[in-house]
Amino acid sequence: MRDLLRDAVYGCRLLRRNWGFSLLGVWIVALGIGATTAIFSLIDGILLNPLPYREPDRLAVIWSDFSRFGGNRKAFSAPADYFDWKERNRSFQDMAAYFNTNRTLTALDQPLTPLTHEVTANFFDVAGVRAFRGRTFAKGEDVPGRDQVAMISYSLWRAAFGGAESVVGSKVELDGHAVTIVGILPPDYRIVSSAINVQPDLFVPNNFESKRQERRQRPLVVLGRLRRGVEVGQARAELAALAAQMGSESPADVTPHTAAVNGIREELTGDYRSTFLLLQGAVAIMMLIACANITNLLLVRYAARGREFALRIALGASRAQIVRQLLTESLLLSLAGGALGVVLAKFSLAPILALVPGTAGLPFADQVDISLRAAAFALSLSTLTSVVFGLAPARQAFRSGVAAGLNEASRGGTSGRRSAVWRNALMASEVGLSVLLVASAGLMIQTFWKLQHRKWGFEPGHLLTVRNSLRGEAYAAPAARRNHFTAAAARLGEIAGVESVSAVSFPPPLVPIAPARFVPGGGAAEPGRDCAAFTLSILPRYFETLRTPILSGRAITEADTADAARVVVISQALARRYFADAPAIGQNLAMVDRFPGEWRIVGIAADVRGAGIADEAQPVIYFPHAQAPEPTMSFVLRTRGEPMAAAPATERTLWQMGRLMNVYATFSMEQRLADSFWESRFTMALLTIFAGLALSLATGGVYAVMSLLAAQRTREIGIRMAVGASSMDVVRTVVVDGARAAAIGIACGVAGSLALGRVIATRLYGVSASDPATLATASGILMLVALGACMAPAMRAARIDPLRALREG
Repeated sequence: MRDLLRDAVYGCRLLRRNWGFSLLGVWIVALGIGATTAIFSLIDGILLNPLPYREPDRLAVIWSDFSRFGGNRKAFSAPADYFDWKERNRSFQDMAAYFNTNRTLTALDQPLTPLTHEVTANFFDVAGVRAFRGRTFAKGEDVPGRDQVAMISYSLWRAAFGGAESVVGSKVELDGHAVTIVGILPPDYRIVSSAINVQPDLFVPNNFESKRQERRQRPLVVLGRLRRGVEVGQARAELAALAAQMGSESPADVTPHTAAVNGIREELTGDYRSTFLLLQGAVAIMMLIACANITNLLLVRYAARGREFALRIALGASRAQIVRQLLTESLLLSLAGGALGVVLAKFSLAPILALVPGTAGLPFADQVDISLRAAAFALSLSTLTSVVFGLAPARQAFRSGVAAGLNEASRGGTSGRRSAVWRNALMASEVGLSVLLVASAGLMIQTFWKLQHRKWGFEPGHLLTVRNSLRGEAYAAPAARRNHFTAAAARLGEIAGVESVSAVSFPPPLVPIAPARFVPGGGAAEPGRDCAAFTLSILPRYFETLRTPILSGRAITEADTADAARVVVISQALARRYFADAPAIGQNLAMVDRFPGEWRIVGIAADVRGAGIADEAQPVIYFPHAQAPEPTMSFVLRTRGEPMAAAPATERTLWQMGRLMNVYATFSMEQRLADSFWESRFTMALLTIFAGLALSLATGGVYAVMSLLAAQRTREIGIRMAVGASSMDVVRTVVVDGARAAAIGIACGVAGSLALGRVIATRLYGVSASDPATLATASGILMLVALGACMAPAMRAARIDPLRALREG
């Protein structure tokens, strides 16, 4: 211990003496460890965060899987499916369900419309969640007549009720009815599925018994607690077999589907896991660049200290003592860089999380911080890196003899051919790894640019969307729904700056929801032929407001009333897929399990693209809202100016239409589209930052190494110039040495990019992972960076005075 302390004191003194080298080394390590720690903190806080449920490994979410028909693999389930799964399975101890909706707190100073979950009374028992204040729902409180109770989230308790303890047990008015708040959920509670990106703030009980026989409407998310000893895979296999059996028992007009079972952690974080692992790989590459950089600097520095070590060995020091001294110095350098890296990571988390929109619903993002586990990770990484970049000079100390060390030092050399090979290999690796990051960033930049400029099938500029959901018995009748939305659209059209107004059940960009089956041409379905499409209910002027072209026929108009002939407009993708052999206009569609009956096709609209990076347009059927009235619609307003400027007047107008409704989710269409591919923007931004850091590390590393080498070769260069070498010969020699190593690194980096292209291929849009232009650009950038980094040391070397170099050498 005394020897280690002495080595540490000597190392500190030495690092302080060579403060320029020390600051450079600390900064390089800080960049690598800071970036790695920041991404690790994200992974730790989001993917590895302890879940706020009792025995979370036994929790699973069960979905209806419609992927066979091009629909969502994770679609809502019908109440009949929930009851069948619950009563006929053997893998689950218990099951619960919830329905996502909105309710209005009507007795407050200003109506609030929190996202609401209607849950079975056993929901929180199955989830394993206890109340923060009060209690959860008791058995039987989901039975009609006993269901006048509610629970609220911690955030709603603080925001709407000021955190008053008296809230528990008090009555509030919900959709015009008095209910009692029986409990407040803990602050770390999170929704148990990824179906909705917004956290619910209100919970009311519902046993769904009145819909027990309902198989066509699919509003439920099902949660199950596995029996002890049962794995998710076993439950998945059992429910898949059970779903097949249930399908054979279901009516012919119900869309066949299977069951998809996900463990709770997979459910909450599975959609984001690949993104963060990709970023972790990127920062690992950057960390390797930093290690190669520091190792090279230490090798060159060791060469400059060759005489010192040779003299110490000659005076009796063992090689083990020399190695210990070198490792101690590298450890001090790494720990200082690690400490600074943790500070950088701490301050970088907020800007990184700012890249994630609130609508993304990234779980536990508000809890991400530099935890003790992240700090321990940074300390371990600092120790490991100190060993990694300290081994090369330590190994060199083992191999060097006293005579060789004195001889090399006396010549002002660079520790021989073997050290030169190591230095060139490390420089090549820095450049090659940088090519990987720059090429990946280039691919993501192209993806993001093309997503921003993709053809959506409508004009998103100057569009405002706002969701309007009708509540209560007053709007239960179809006529009441028709009248409300027709009247609301007329009043919204009177707002200053609004050009046109319409509404749709689900606004763009389209997401893969449960499709509806139909029979082209009407009549009975052909055996073995399944036809399915997404269904949207729209008000007149919808295509005009979005500026989506009608390619053939006509759009939905005011003439398509409830008493008129039943008509639909179909998308071009549907016409191309199911009516390729004959004109679709004038033909019938026989809907099977949604808006059943025959509908006549009167128009074909241009395709509207969906969310994400999938480019294939999905088949869509547009129904007149007057003939297919929905209780929840999104108004779409085209404005002359900034769309969000019309948002306050739009919301105020809708609230004036009645109390028992919800007005929420007000966004500009451009914001909706931008949020739909936030992961591409997030990945692109971070990869670009990492690529920039990698370039700076590679530039600084090549420059520092070439500068130190040129300084150590002063005597050699002086001799060459004394015997006739010109300044350009010296410049050429130094630059060629660096360019040769860079060229090898670029070749390896391009090969690595081609080999690892499939890792990023699924995230690309409109560009190939092996895009030649991107690889050529990345290679050119790195070669220019390497040449630029070599040029300054080369020019300094060319100005050496031969006589002075020989005299001082």
